[in-house]
Amino acid sequence: MLRLIFWMIIIGIVFRVVFYYLLPIFRITSATSSQLRRMQEQMKEMERKMNEPPPAAKKVKKDGDYIDYEELR
Repeated sequence: MLRLIFWMIIIGIVFRVVFYYLLPIFRITSATSSQLRRMQEQMKEMERKMNEPPPAAKKVKKDGDYIDYEELR
């Protein structure tokens, strides 16, 4: 009988340690790693956008626009 009570107390302590200490540590670790991965993906996306050449702006010549000229001497 005393042995049964002893093992129940030990099992209760083990469950308490697992559920109150170890499980939250694993949750925090997984949440932190997933957020770090997401931030790295955002940084890669920003870097890709920064290195991407800007779209070429095409100048459309309209009738009636002034033409640049150099002065002749």
